[in-house]
Amino acid sequence: FFVFLDNMAWFASRNARLLATSMSVVSAAGLQRKTSRESRGRSSRLEVVCSGSQPIGTLSSHVTAIPETLCPMLTSTLSSSIAKDGNMFDCIFYGTKQEFDDAWHWSWAILHVKPINRSERIYEGRQKSTADSSNRVRDKTRIESTWNLKETGNPSCEFYDSAGELIACGYEAIVYGDHGPYMEFNEDQIHWPSFCYHKLKGPGRTHFEHYNKDKSVKCYDQFQTVANQPNPPPDNPFSSANNRPDGYADYRPGRFYISCDFFFDEGGKCIQKNP
Repeated sequence: FFVFLDNMAWFASRNARLLATSMSVVSAAGLQRKTSRESRGRSSRLEVVCSGSQPIGTLSSHVTAIPETLCPMLTSTLSSSIAKDGNMFDCIFYGTKQEFDDAWHWSWAILHVKPINRSERIYEGRQKSTADSSNRVRDKTRIESTWNLKETGNPSCEFYDSAGELIACGYEAIVYGDHGPYMEFNEDQIHWPSFCYHKLKGPGRTHFEHYNKDKSVKCYDQFQTVANQPNPPPDNPFSSANNRPDGYADYRPGRFYISCDFFFDEGGKCIQKNP
């Protein structure tokens, strides 16, 4: 399903809320830091109560309170998608990060599934390199020699898309998997105003997807590991089937991933202040 939030009455209400909370003009990188501080200061999680179990296909509007940030067209489409596909539903829509989070928590509450709390997912740095096979060593050599991105991350570099829009400030690591190399971010490092298209999925999947304005940047929002998938999807020129019993890549729930190769191939740029 693809939804544009075009309900005019809802738009008028939304625009009034946005106007009331508008920020002064700052640089793109400065806005990212300000947005991160503000997002830590408020909770985007919904407090919802599900009453009893309800079979898929017989959804009713009283299961959860609908957040005021969500337009009627989106909630209607989500309800239909959930009724049709249950835990495997998906829905693409245009909106803000706050609207995505609200839609995520509301839709999963209908399925009686509690979303992960990203702020509670604290990980230590990996003790050893993820480049542990010939295909991954090949990728690591290419990434470090071409773009000087270190596997252990850099908190001060800035990523921009082909239009010059800020994508992220800093990254935690480069994860070398059998689906190619990916930059790993935490939630505060992503510049969310640049991402306006979102693919919300049911809890039976492994990740959500976020896209920038021209869809040249695809950000994977991981909520499940791929530990039960020994081989990657064969849709990537860097995919390699190694039949790994612990999964084809070390993707961490609560972290975000952008393909190194696809990001730079689409005109993305990285400015490293302290390489």
